[in-house]
Amino acid sequence: MPTISNRKMRKNNKEIESILREIIGKRIRAMEQGESTKDDLLGLLLESNMRETEENDQSSMGMTIEDVIEECKVFYFAGMETTSVLLTWTMVVLSMHPEWQDRAREEVLGLFGKNKPEYEGLSRLKTVSTCLVGYNFFSSRNDCAIGRFVTYC
Repeated sequence: MPTISNRKMRKNNKEIESILREIIGKRIRAMEQGESTKDDLLGLLLESNMRETEENDQSSMGMTIEDVIEECKVFYFAGMETTSVLLTWTMVVLSMHPEWQDRAREEVLGLFGKNKPEYEGLSRLKTVSTCLVGYNFFSSRNDCAIGRFVTYC
């Protein structure tokens, strides 16, 4: 149905596909010129696909550009959902344990002060990292199993 919502969804989908098609095209051209693209998931996917095609002497790629676009969309949106759930769960558990919330806050302020956190310093956040992983970071021992995480509530 050509509703306003459906039109907007189709427009957004076309825009996303156009952007991805451009990125994928650039990557393929770079690979054909001999540049290495193994530093991310898209590069690995394209290289694996091209190698598979070459090994099987096929004139066309194993996966079409449309297949690669769909894979990119799946990884992007699934990653967003996973990150969202992880952060939400972390906030819920930290709200149940203000002592850990205080420890994490003190660690961040101690390392970065009032400045914007920088990428290089993130690996030094041991308490925050422990909280995000979701395992064994509470002192009481009442096990709570939610999904694949076992925390102590």
